[in-house]
Amino acid sequence: MKRIIVLVGRWSHECREVEKFWKERIKKLPATLEIIDVDSDRGMNLMDEFEVSSVPVTIIDDEVIFIGMPDITRAEEIFNEKL
Repeated sequence: MKRIIVLVGRWSHECREVEKFWKERIKKLPATLEIIDVDSDRGMNLMDEFEVSSVPVTIIDDEVIFIGMPDITRAEEIFNEKL
């Protein structure tokens, strides 16, 4: 099972769209989803750990996969199925 972490800023429209993107798809995936606000301690620590400075960020299995809106084709490749 894959682990998806999405780092978001609650002030960002794009972050809300990415959050919606993953929440709609997680139901069909063998994965867990965690949405983390970058204004939290954990969010700030993850931003530092993964050396990213903009949001939204999608991390899958401890690897930054997307910065910004996910590419659906690439996401499908990662999970080897249609989303």
